[in-house]
Amino acid sequence: MKQATVYDIGEIRNNHHDQQVKMWRASVPAGIRPLVPHQHIRFELMLVNAGSGIYTTTHGDYPIYPGDMFVFSSNEFHCITDVGSVGLDITNLHFEPMFLRKYGNDSVSFTDIRFCFSHSQSFSNRIPAEKNSQLALLMQAIRRELSDRDHEYTIAVKSLLHLMIISLLREHGYADCETEAKHEQVQNIQHVLSYIDKHLNEKIALRDLSDLAGLTPNYFCTLFKQICGFTPFDYINSRRIDKACSMLLHDGVKLNIISIANECGFNNTANFNKLFKKVMGLTPSEYRSNGNSLIS
Repeated sequence: MKQATVYDIGEIRNNHHDQQVKMWRASVPAGIRPLVPHQHIRFELMLVNAGSGIYTTTHGDYPIYPGDMFVFSSNEFHCITDVGSVGLDITNLHFEPMFLRKYGNDSVSFTDIRFCFSHSQSFSNRIPAEKNSQLALLMQAIRRELSDRDHEYTIAVKSLLHLMIISLLREHGYADCETEAKHEQVQNIQHVLSYIDKHLNEKIALRDLSDLAGLTPNYFCTLFKQICGFTPFDYINSRRIDKACSMLLHDGVKLNIISIANECGFNNTANFNKLFKKVMGLTPSEYRSNGNSLIS
């Protein structure tokens, strides 16, 4: 299989140098592509600039046409399995759910966490060109901000992402806006998510997380799953795999697999390899060699 050609557009990193937002453009050659369903914590939007194909997802196969936009919440399996005769040109945008969390007490901020982790059952991952003009304009605006990196561009990108969320909620029925979780409960879970991100390479105990949230372990697990759509340890493992992916494709010094496993909080390579294959559809070594072919 010929690999896609990837052109980086821009990114945003936090104070710990962890990638929060990334946008790139990819040119995908024509042909049938193997089904390698993968998933990630990052929220994803993909705009089809030109070409056609088929997107295989958790919910079935979608046709790909110019101008289409595809939207995937965290942990949704997806893979482009067929590319038409003229190839495929796409722009991809990934962002971490936690990138949006510090935005005040407005209702959008209140739903940010749940928004990124799940969507309504009626929502289609594919939004056809004739219905996504507002989203496409916002995508182009984010591209300009990430490319130009003008003053306060990170704030501009965050604001544009919130406008995309509003558009998805208002115009596309992306999510059920009502939630049983109280604002204070959501804030407690947000604190837990921040703690997890800062301690990924350490042993993380359920009791420590529940104490941080001020809840019993059983109720904490129930609330975490309700808000995030993951069990606490499924979330931790997914975050660790995301970090490992970034380290495997780093352009600098290539660390060995054992070092990456340890840095990402895995105490042995067997567990790391097994979980990585389950989430990404490839072993760590295969991902290092073929990661750029997983263009979305």
